Amino acid sequence: MIYQQINYTEDGRVNLKAYIPDVLFQDAPLRPAMIACPGGAWVFLAPAEGEGVALTFLKEGFVSFVLNYSIGDHSEFPNPLVEISWAIRTVREHAEEWHIDPDRIAISGYSAGASVCSMSATQWMDPVITKTLGGTSEMYKPNAAVLAYGCNDLGTIFDSDDPDLVIPSPGKITADRTKQIDVVNYVTKDTAPIFFYHCRNDVLVPVRNTWMLAEKMDEYKLPFELHIFGTGQHGMSVNNRLTAKKEDIDPSVTQWVPLCIAWLDQLFEKHS
Repeated sequence: MIYQQINYTEDGRVNLKAYIPDVLFQDAPLRPAMIACPGGAWVFLAPAEGEGVALTFLKEGFVSFVLNYSIGDHSEFPNPLVEISWAIRTVREHAEEWHIDPDRIAISGYSAGASVCSMSATQWMDPVITKTLGGTSEMYKPNAAVLAYGCNDLGTIFDSDDPDLVIPSPGKITADRTKQIDVVNYVTKDTAPIFFYHCRNDVLVPVRNTWMLAEKMDEYKLPFELHIFGTGQHGMSVNNRLTAKKEDIDPSVTQWVPLCIAWLDQLFEKHS
């Protein structure tokens, strides 16, 4: 495996970590890519939702990446949207070097990272991206997004009267109630295909966030797949031995990874 870190900010605070297979069999086809965005309520980045995800998809034949995006006071809009867009363009520009199919670039986000990815999936054409990074909007469109237990409408958390809901201290982008984070209002015919997974008993992000966005996808007849598990909790990531103790692995939730890969394979084959 070849490991690289590509910095977006001079101090390396925002960076893209690349996990590139260096073993290729004869006549190997171009590989799909997966860019993971860890969660952490916009105040930290959870390791189990970064490298653990990257290595899991690497094993399944993906060239894998982890985007460490802006958090805390640096998270104000449009920073995260621009940063995920930069990551997608970086992977696309290095596709030949890294043996990647530039038309099979997926992004996956977990909790706050899912908000980063859902903004990209719905708002990749925002002029602020090309104004900041240059080029054309198509350079920044993900071919698919994988959203795990993300908040798609801040009102479901901050305006909720659910006594069981746990509300963490928010990062700046959520404390500001930034409208672009409410991605249910930004779905259009150009929204990227989405795979969703959520756990029914999530006490940090109400599960209705997932079906609210799926309903919008359905209104526009956009490709999506939705899985809500009856067990599990928030922050389960890929839920394997890279990210959890053996006794904490939920065999139901773990199914989402092969289900997601099967969906991506079919999606990419259909549109190839």
